[in-house]
Amino acid sequence: MALIISLIIFFAILSFFIGTYHLAAGDSKIESRLEMVPNPTIHANPRRQSNALTQFLNRELKRSGFADKIAIDLTRANLKLTVAEYIGLNISVILIAFFLGILITRRIIPGVALAIVGAFLPRLYVRRRQSQRLKAFQDQLPDTLNLLVSSLKSGYGFLHAIEMVAQEMPEPSAEEFSKVVRETALGYSLPEALGHLVQRVGSDDLELAVTAINVQHEVGGNLAEILETISETIQARVRLKGEIAVMTTQQRMTGLILSGMPFILGTLLMLVNPEYMMVIFQRQWLFIPGGAIFMMVLGNLFMRRILSQEF
Repeated sequence: MALIISLIIFFAILSFFIGTYHLAAGDSKIESRLEMVPNPTIHANPRRQSNALTQFLNRELKRSGFADKIAIDLTRANLKLTVAEYIGLNISVILIAFFLGILITRRIIPGVALAIVGAFLPRLYVRRRQSQRLKAFQDQLPDTLNLLVSSLKSGYGFLHAIEMVAQEMPEPSAEEFSKVVRETALGYSLPEALGHLVQRVGSDDLELAVTAINVQHEVGGNLAEILETISETIQARVRLKGEIAVMTTQQRMTGLILSGMPFILGTLLMLVNPEYMMVIFQRQWLFIPGGAIFMMVLGNLFMRRILSQEF
């Protein structure tokens, strides 16, 4: 019965925030027109700026340092959220998880534990979106550079070659390079538009290519040959990273399973028999779960660092 009540409360709170979100979204025609204007900076998405409360919160949050990092993460994950909306969503998840934990177990400590887990869920989702989008862009980058080289060798200008990339390449490359074209049409110089591209994507390989383009723009040279060499280098790096990922798949899965199993089993036992699990959370035994969590996190970080070849 408690589980049913918890689910009802969960969906009620979720429906409330969804309704509030749609009310704050503004007129769809205005949004569609605003989305045609590129957003060269790394700050809030312009399609929400018609809402006065959201605009005020974003303006206040921009004055703090952590808001810039959140804005960068949202931009690189291609999430149509402002910083204020993301923080509000994060707080909502924390509150929902906290009340669910209390309603299910009728104890505060499980609610606090679920709230801590809920605090990390939006961040994990954003990072997953970032990694997926970055990987897709990195995989397409050699083909993108080859298309630029082919267009340049055919006699087209560099801006026209970028337009070809925006038309011929799949997402996310087409979307990102189309923003470059729109920014140059609005008056930004090509180096500025390419700098915004590097900021939005966060790719080291793209930064290398853009640096070469900017140097060639200032001192001259054969841009097609430069991009062709960079494309070959990137292809070799992508192939090597793929081989490393295949060889370390088993170790990554083992680390993921071993890291998640204690938390999953602890949560299940807490839901089935809270009294049995609460013994370990008494004051004199708190060092046991605390030490176990610390050692698991430390071991997982070491394993990830070794497998990512950062030593």
